[in-house]
Amino acid sequence: MQSLVNLASNIIDQEKFSLCSNDYSRIQFLLTTSEFLSFIQKSPAILDEQTTHSKCLKTSNEYREKGNQSYASQNNRQALVFYNQAVRYAPSYSHELSLALGNRSATLFNLKQYHLAIEDIHRALDLLSFDEEDDARRQRLEQRLYQCLQNKKNENPPTQDNQLDELKSNETFNSNYPSLTTHATIETSVDRGRHVVSNNSSSTSLKPGTIILIEKPYASVLLPSAWSTHCHTCLRRIEFVLFACSQCTRAIYCSFNCLQESIAWHAFECRLSLEALDKMQLLTLRLLTKTGWQYLYKNKVSFENYLQGNSIEQSEENIYQWDKYENILRLETNSTKRSNDDLLHRSIQACLIGISLINNTSFCQYAFDNIDYQIYICSLILSHLQALPCNAHEISEFVYHRLSPLTSSCQEIGAGIYATLSLFNHSCNPNVIRNFLGDTVIVRLLRSIPSDRMELVDNYGCLSATMSKHERQTKLLEQYHFQCQCQPCIDQWPHYDQLPDGTGEKTIDSKEFDEAFQRLIQGNPPDKSDLNVYENFLQQCDEQMPSETCIKGKVYNNAQEAYKQCLNFFSHSIHTED
Repeated sequence: MQSLVNLASNIIDQEKFSLCSNDYSRIQFLLTTSEFLSFIQKSPAILDEQTTHSKCLKTSNEYREKGNQSYASQNNRQALVFYNQAVRYAPSYSHELSLALGNRSATLFNLKQYHLAIEDIHRALDLLSFDEEDDARRQRLEQRLYQCLQNKKNENPPTQDNQLDELKSNETFNSNYPSLTTHATIETSVDRGRHVVSNNSSSTSLKPGTIILIEKPYASVLLPSAWSTHCHTCLRRIEFVLFACSQCTRAIYCSFNCLQESIAWHAFECRLSLEALDKMQLLTLRLLTKTGWQYLYKNKVSFENYLQGNSIEQSEENIYQWDKYENILRLETNSTKRSNDDLLHRSIQACLIGISLINNTSFCQYAFDNIDYQIYICSLILSHLQALPCNAHEISEFVYHRLSPLTSSCQEIGAGIYATLSLFNHSCNPNVIRNFLGDTVIVRLLRSIPSDRMELVDNYGCLSATMSKHERQTKLLEQYHFQCQCQPCIDQWPHYDQLPDGTGEKTIDSKEFDEAFQRLIQGNPPDKSDLNVYENFLQQCDEQMPSETCIKGKVYNNAQEAYKQCLNFFSHSIHTED
């Protein structure tokens, strides 16, 4: 795409473009410039029809044969991997899909996943014909179904949201900001904008580990590297069976519910070639396809007003919902801080994506020959292309290496845009930590919070212990358009290797912490009780050294990092042998 953007920028009168004062007028200028329109019409579509993720009978049969070989060798886990791919590549309603589902059900039966086997059997039976060969298959499937039903009585089918449901059940939530717990709320000031503060009416401090936020993204996307391993709806790793889109092999899901949930937006993306889009461009596209034209059309007047520099009318209910599009559209774009070149390039990107979406899908059929709708759709895209780099969050999965635990780390698998999480400001010494269950983010306190209305600050990837002030300031200014004025930046806090060896101003000993930390660095997997050990030790240090300006030592930093590692281990993680 970048080469097209560079070519297009050479035919635009940049001086006239610089006079445009808002996103709507920028797009209007481009889409009413004849040279630019001619360029778009002659250029290859960014989102043309994809041909690399099509269903294939031959590929499905090859995977099924490999599955049969593994099944005959009693390697059920490997057989399941092959049968999953056979299901993925089998054309919808085909005989091959019935065979793949039937064979997968046999493997699931051997793995004692009876509820999943039953689902596959029912789907396989529905696809069988009435010839003699299929009559024999029907008989075998019905016999397996009977066996599954008998064994299912003793099975407790797993539900992937158990951990999340348990976390939510132990919390009470803010009535005005439902993603926040009652330990936090939102305030607004001239210098800090909207920001998250503690809501602590008791005389005791909020302790490390206190949950501040649990939030689903308004929209999320997988990176291409995770397309074949993770659910395209909830972003969880697929552990047993996959459910595939009926038309393409790109989109796979961990459950039928996730598949159904995706239909509203995947219907527009299914046949498109998305490889030309980067992470933020893909998330921008997902924002529109998930919101849908019907809602965008219904609010066209209000949203166009906003794109022209006015405010969006506030809802009377005064509740800040995670799934309300207006809350995403209103996120900071930093337009006034961007260069003319930056705005021009993003405006061209918005037109290339928007016109491709209009011309190659049924997203908005009325926009084919309606310039007003085209300007509206592309203006929304431009707004998101500016807001997402400053507000979207990386979604990661913790990869735990059993044989070399100290090399374990978080790996990026996708990105999401979160209405409330985006309101956390940055500090190079944050007091909260976030991790994920699928694409659901959980924010906890990393330090004790002794007072009410104290700002809760996240970290945007620039920690004072690991990066120099110059590196941090440069990165934050380039991506987020602000000069950080947190305590470590003002006082130029030292790197980790220059910190005092102990806990800081006071020496604080804890036998439990020492033992848990030694187990961790020696490569032993953590125990859930270690979470409490780290939380209690951090709280003890905070009580002895409560000042926010106090520089704490290496041991305190070690405790924070060990706590993060432990949280990741028990959250969105995969455990590997290599």
